[in-house]
Amino acid sequence: MSGAAASMTNMRREIEEIPGVVARLLAADPRPRDAVADAFRAAEPRFVSIVARGTSDHVAVYAKYLLEVYLGLPVQLAAPSVTTVYGAALPGRDGVMIAISQSGRGDDAIAMTDAARRQGWPTIAVTNEPRSPLAEAAEYVLDFAAGREDAIPATKTYTLGQVAIASLVARLAPESDLAAGLPRLAGELAASLPAASSWIEAEAPDGSPIEAFAAEGRALVVSRGFNLATALEVALKLKEAAAVFAEAFSSADLLHGPVVLAGAGVPMLVVRPDGRTGRFIDDAISEVESRGGAPYLIGGSDVAGRARALSMASSLPEALTPIAYALPGQLLAEAVGRRRGLNPDQPGGLHKVTRTR
Repeated sequence: MSGAAASMTNMRREIEEIPGVVARLLAADPRPRDAVADAFRAAEPRFVSIVARGTSDHVAVYAKYLLEVYLGLPVQLAAPSVTTVYGAALPGRDGVMIAISQSGRGDDAIAMTDAARRQGWPTIAVTNEPRSPLAEAAEYVLDFAAGREDAIPATKTYTLGQVAIASLVARLAPESDLAAGLPRLAGELAASLPAASSWIEAEAPDGSPIEAFAAEGRALVVSRGFNLATALEVALKLKEAAAVFAEAFSSADLLHGPVVLAGAGVPMLVVRPDGRTGRFIDDAISEVESRGGAPYLIGGSDVAGRARALSMASSLPEALTPIAYALPGQLLAEAVGRRRGLNPDQPGGLHKVTRTR
């Protein structure tokens, strides 16, 4: 993005910090993460329950795919109201509770963690505040150590939450492509930032992504599998930072009805990883194009050369691509917000910590 460093938003600055803080987290003392992995393994859980809200809920979606694909464990994304409003007990004694909260101050996450711990479940807090009430409520803490985040839209804390979860699952599946790919992650993120910045500003025949998403004030964001989390998070960032009415869909769900929203005049961003998942997503791309749509694409080597496409992070396994593919989406939301005359750092009426029960 053009503009001197003095005019850079906090949101943009924090996005640019992501490769460095990811490298720092992965190089940190491994013993705390090893202890969490050892406790998880010793519990021999039959299922995992994850509680989160907002951006952290999208980290939870990513975690669900990791745990189910790599460990074969069923994962429920907890509905806190079942316990906090309706007073229902958690099922059985064979679960693990993972509570994800950047601030560690979400009342419902704390309440669910307390309930799980009373029931004898191992409880894991994944947070940027290791001395927060949530961290105190849990037996184990995964500190994602993102550092201070000043912009209200969460960017580096979202990414570091993903890295913390991926690092845990890699310890539990040490022979996996996930574990093999983690050492390459920070380098891929650093290499991707300049390309992502250039791409969102690039003038395609029908306009740059910034212009397209800023002009319409509405958008669709689509992906599938591991990157469903990316679609959900990028749509949220477009809402928060740019006041764009953005909706996220699995490409499979899109074809079950919401595709009627797609077509000319509705900007669409499609996150299309390489391989089998990407080929399934292509069905949705073709359908949108047949309706006059011209989606922008983020993906790996398979999208290289396609119109309106950004190709990046092709050395990473699919399970790690959501960490990389969120970067251009975050950059896009920040730039669209500025183009629409807004302050991405301070979305109207929002606060850094939202407390719900």
